[in-house]
Amino acid sequence: MLFFKHIPELGKLLQRWRISVSEGKALSTALAFALVGVNALIAGAALLLPLNKYSAIALGCAVALWNAFFAASIGKQIAGDQTNISKNRVLFRRFQNTTKYFESILQDTSDIIISLDTDYLIFKFNTGAQSHLGYSQEEILGKPFEILFVNSADKDKMHLSNKNSVRSASGEVPMKTKAGRTIVVNMCVSKMRDGGYVVTAQDITEKKYLEEQLKRKSDQLNRLAITDDLTDLYNCRHFYNALKSELSRLKRHAERKLSIIYLDIDKFKEYNDAEGHQMGDNVLKSLGQVITACIRKDVDAGFRYGGDEFVVTLPDTGMDQAKVAAERIQKQFCAFRFGETSLSIGIAEATVDDDEKTLVRRADLAMYASKKGGKSRVTLATADSPEFWAQPPDTGPFPVDGDA
Repeated sequence: MLFFKHIPELGKLLQRWRISVSEGKALSTALAFALVGVNALIAGAALLLPLNKYSAIALGCAVALWNAFFAASIGKQIAGDQTNISKNRVLFRRFQNTTKYFESILQDTSDIIISLDTDYLIFKFNTGAQSHLGYSQEEILGKPFEILFVNSADKDKMHLSNKNSVRSASGEVPMKTKAGRTIVVNMCVSKMRDGGYVVTAQDITEKKYLEEQLKRKSDQLNRLAITDDLTDLYNCRHFYNALKSELSRLKRHAERKLSIIYLDIDKFKEYNDAEGHQMGDNVLKSLGQVITACIRKDVDAGFRYGGDEFVVTLPDTGMDQAKVAAERIQKQFCAFRFGETSLSIGIAEATVDDDEKTLVRRADLAMYASKKGGKSRVTLATADSPEFWAQPPDTGPFPVDGDA
């Protein structure tokens, strides 16, 4: 009978052990209650029923086996619960660390990150956005995203409609800071799965400025390579490249016209020797300015051919129109009255059979005809002047590209 008195205490001990290690798991609790209940029933039966020695031993063995079975079940459940709890704790810590990591990225990155609701109102403004745009979180929350745009066209371009399947828009966009300064950003606006939008942008203002400076310097260097320093006209090397290109275009479109004007300053050497090189340079500069003023911008082109000789190319221009331009140049140059200087001018119109040599040769011969005819005049290389159509002597290739 003393053995049976201790059976309920065994159940209570197992229950306390289960509570201490299972952290309240439901299944373990149910097993513990079942064990206590069965033990209580057996103890009650042992007290109320008349049992002989052998019956008591049999009942005691059954109770021991019952308790052992339930103890093993509770132990297995406790071990499983502990494993799950450990895994869950590890996952929870990882989740916390990941959340902190992404929050750190959001706040510490120098890039602009903005969250928008479905109405394009701002509800998240990271530290990078505050730094670049000058607004604090409190100032900007709830404001329409469009207040940050400089151009309404950019606002429309970066607005994603819910009616189409386009999920993102990107491009270089100028944005307006709180202080009114304009910055250029490389922006991407993306739809979020749960609704709303996320904006990421990088400030490329400095990069764009450096690119523009580099392009400007590159353009300057390219222009210097093809420009005559004294007159600011194109140089002789670029003349042959440009003339070759114009003749190639003429061969593709035979209905088009091309004329060139060849100019030489009469009595320039005498004036330069008498007045000095500085005054001679002034004559050349002035003629360069006159040529630039008298031709069509971005259509015609003026070149310093060498020394006191100049050439003008006139695309889509016949010989008669070229003569008008030449007389205009001559008139304006003579108005400077540089001693006894004047201009002897020759004009030639290209044909589909011309190359650079033949066309320049005809214009050159027409210019020399002006000199022989008394200077200060314009001569046309026409079909009734056979000497102007003569083939030039074989003096080797004209300088093109990088040739000297």
